[in-house]
Amino acid sequence: MPDLAKQRIRSKFEAFVLDAGQATMHKSHGEAKTTAIGAMRGTIVELGPGTGANMRYYAPGVKVIGIEPNPAMHERLRAKARDHHVDLEIRTLRGEAIDVADESADGVVGTLVLCGVDDASRVLTEVRRVLRPGGTYFFVEHVAAPAGTGTRRAQELLVRPHRWLFNGCEVNRETANVVRAAGFSEVHIDEIDTGMRGGHIRHFIRGTATK
Repeated sequence: MPDLAKQRIRSKFEAFVLDAGQATMHKSHGEAKTTAIGAMRGTIVELGPGTGANMRYYAPGVKVIGIEPNPAMHERLRAKARDHHVDLEIRTLRGEAIDVADESADGVVGTLVLCGVDDASRVLTEVRRVLRPGGTYFFVEHVAAPAGTGTRRAQELLVRPHRWLFNGCEVNRETANVVRAAGFSEVHIDEIDTGMRGGHIRHFIRGTATK
């Protein structure tokens, strides 16, 4: 099968899995998302909005620019935006090069994004560039389990098939360190372990970074 056809199949599979996992993500992170995302006003850039899991959390009247490189997500994303009355503009770009003007975003949202980009540091440089001074970046990311644990060993064993299935997602990244080193004026990070039910993706970080 040609590589392009395989990529389309993986993209459709990823969209299906994201849709299927929305209820679980809402149970684990919905309260934090409601507080952080719901407080944002003005123009918001969402990195990798996928099939629109975060549309439910946006306040009325905000403008959302969705940076979503996977076209297989777009139809479901638009539908979710319509369902929740979100003014959404989709740009088919990767997070390492956001076509958004300097200091033009009041907030940035990125959930389950930094695990799958080629250069997380570059993405965070773009986040800081587009944020207005005092603007907030809200993130949720699954990350590497503690070294020496069975979960970490499972992550290392499954990293290649997981990456292939989910278009580059690597769940064994030390993402918290990357966020802390990105140059934000203030960073708050909570470490979350969802337990055995989470399998090899049970460990998350969730927090905010302020420009």
